[in-house]
Amino acid sequence: MTKPRTRSRPTGPKAKLLLSHRIMVLANLLKRAAAIRYRRLLDLRPGEWGIVAQLGERAPRNLNDLAAGMGLDKAQISRGVSRLVKLGLVTRRPNPRNSREILIALTSQGGAAYQTILAAAATVNGALLASVTPGERKQLDRLLDVFTSRAGKLLAGEQPGKQS
Repeated sequence: MTKPRTRSRPTGPKAKLLLSHRIMVLANLLKRAAAIRYRRLLDLRPGEWGIVAQLGERAPRNLNDLAAGMGLDKAQISRGVSRLVKLGLVTRRPNPRNSREILIALTSQGGAAYQTILAAAATVNGALLASVTPGERKQLDRLLDVFTSRAGKLLAGEQPGKQS
C-alpha cells in the first residue's frame, strides 16, 4: 500500500522567494471561503459582499473611490453595484455638488447585510488569530501595512508606460 502524497511547504533558499505566492494562496483560500459564506448567509456573489462592506465602513462613495478601497478596477465592481441596486441593498444618486458624479450608499437592507458581514468576519478573524499573541498580532499588522504599500508600488511600476 502506498502512502498518500502530502502537501508540504517548500523549504530552503527557494522558499523565501515564494512570499507573494504564499500570500496569494492564503488570500485565495479566504476568498473562496468568504464566497461560500456570503452566498449562504446573504445570497451575495463574490465581490458583492466586499462592496457592501466598503460602503458600510464609509458612504456615500463614488465608483472610483469604492474601487480604490477594494484594490480593484472600477469596471470589476460596476456590475456588482448594479446587482446590489437591483437587490435593494445599495442606492445610486447624483452628487449634489457634482452632477456628473454618482454616489453609492447602502439602503437600510444593505445596512443589515453589512452587520451580518461584520459578525461573520469577526468569527473568521477569531479563528485565524486564535493562537496568535498580541505582540505577534501587532507585528503582523505592521508587516501587512508594509507589504500592502510595497505591492501598491509594484503595481504602479507595472502600469503601461512605466519602467520597473
